Amino acid sequence: MNMEGKSRGNIARQANKKLRRERILDIAKHLIASKGLEAFTFSQLATEAGVSTPTIHNLFGKKSDIVSELVAELISSISAIMAKPIFGDPVESATFYVDSIVSLYRGNEDFYRAAYMAADQVGLFDDRDSPEGFVQQSQQIARLCCAAALKEGFLLGNIQTQTLLRQLYDCHRIGRQDWVGGHIDLNEYRNRVLEGMLAVYAADASPECHIRLCKKIRELNIQ
Repeated sequence: MNMEGKSRGNIARQANKKLRRERILDIAKHLIASKGLEAFTFSQLATEAGVSTPTIHNLFGKKSDIVSELVAELISSISAIMAKPIFGDPVESATFYVDSIVSLYRGNEDFYRAAYMAADQVGLFDDRDSPEGFVQQSQQIARLCCAAALKEGFLLGNIQTQTLLRQLYDCHRIGRQDWVGGHIDLNEYRNRVLEGMLAVYAADASPECHIRLCKKIRELNIQ
């Protein structure tokens, strides 16, 4: 076989290996999402994928390597949401961000459930004080939204911004935990998180904004 033929053969083998790895990783995501990260094993993955356990180790390394891969992909996806525009209007802001996140999750529920389980295992949400931490980056988006809302007169500034940030983040955190745990579906997740965020904003809203926030909350309750 000439060099050109060997090169084409190597490219084909690498492409097939990549496709097989992606297929098996999708199976891993489903297993983790449905059974939990602690119950997930490479032997189980090998059985479901129809390959040997050594093949799984050859493709992925260790279980911790899959965990790291899931977390890295999760951070990349959520960072794209964080890069979206800032809105001053709390109704528009909350609705836009929640709907963006729900749309992201709907694209691959197995992956995001599995990735959040992995993120919890590595303590991604534990370091709330680190400027580079996931929690602080999430709250920075809320801080910018609150600042814009205050500047444009939607908020009054009677409640400390840091208090609003904690409550807004907790709306997402609690809803996310219930969804990852399988207690609610994405429709309920959306309504709960959005309702909670709107209620937080309403606590410091100007009279006109307060009326709009309450109206939106009532609409959510009758859906």
